Amino acid sequence: MPLAPATRAQLIRCSQKDDYYRSSLRNSANDAFQTLAGSRRWLEWRKEIELLSDLAYFGLTTFLGYQTLGEEYVNIVQVDPTKRQIPSPARRGVFVLCHAFVPYLLDKLLVCLENELEGGQESRGRQQVGSVPWSLEAWLRRWVQKAAALCSEPQRRACLNAVFVLQQSLTLLYRLHSALFYVTGSFHHLSKRLADISYMRVVGLNSNDSTIGSSYRLLGVMSLLQLLITVCLQLNNFRQRQRARQEWSLHRKLSPQHRQSSGPRAALCILCLEERRHSTSTPCGHLFCWECITEWCNTKVSVHQCYWTNSSASVISVIKSCRVTCFQVSCFKGTDMSGLTALNFSI
Repeated sequence: MPLAPATRAQLIRCSQKDDYYRSSLRNSANDAFQTLAGSRRWLEWRKEIELLSDLAYFGLTTFLGYQTLGEEYVNIVQVDPTKRQIPSPARRGVFVLCHAFVPYLLDKLLVCLENELEGGQESRGRQQVGSVPWSLEAWLRRWVQKAAALCSEPQRRACLNAVFVLQQSLTLLYRLHSALFYVTGSFHHLSKRLADISYMRVVGLNSNDSTIGSSYRLLGVMSLLQLLITVCLQLNNFRQRQRARQEWSLHRKLSPQHRQSSGPRAALCILCLEERRHSTSTPCGHLFCWECITEWCNTKVSVHQCYWTNSSASVISVIKSCRVTCFQVSCFKGTDMSGLTALNFSI
């Protein structure tokens, strides 16, 4: 029986079918667990139930040497690098672990790191409520807390930035792998690339898919271009944020404002209820501390006092000195002052 490498269309249809049956198995398991244990326990163990469902699906098919329902649907079989026999049990086990367990473990670890580095004691207290002492999440949290306790505050901030970069890098890695699949036509999943498992198909009468392959290659090239543009934009935003932080740090060092309380008429910031530091004006004319209003603009879409709303708020820091430095920042919800620029002029 003549065999040939599986086409891109067959691999995509196989993945879609497997995802459909995995989703059905997940939904059935979730419904059964929610009925037996209640909604609260189901919310706590939802990710673990999905992990067990995926392990059951691939454990009863791929790990035992059988075709999955998607592979049977498109009539393809797994082969090892020699293209002459099915993968060994060890290779199939590596695939199942990389495909189901490693993403779950990475997600849990990154979430625990982010919560511990961001929230500290507050997030620790919230997470301990209702947590199971012997669960994997509780073990990871204890390990992360011990590691974070050894770090200073600058080290914690650096680790938090590293966690964010790692999360973005994983997303870009998946997108890069998908683009390479469309170009080369092999290894639709990253886990199959790590395990070096490919597919073969039975050559039929209508096995010529050169036109379809060219379309997929064009899609892969366009995906690579889109990924390159995304990386360039993210690097540019990162440089702007770094430059903004450096300029603001330099501004605070060169232009300190001395607190001078002038009795009961001292200027107060309505956000922190203290004397204003580095008075900052919004387009509606209200004055705040620079730190208070920029943090507010990063999370809100309206001004605190008059609820003046706009998708972009121009915030100007007013500095009473012979040389005035105006900082204009486009504060969008969820951004970190990425559009901050400095304009210097003399009066």
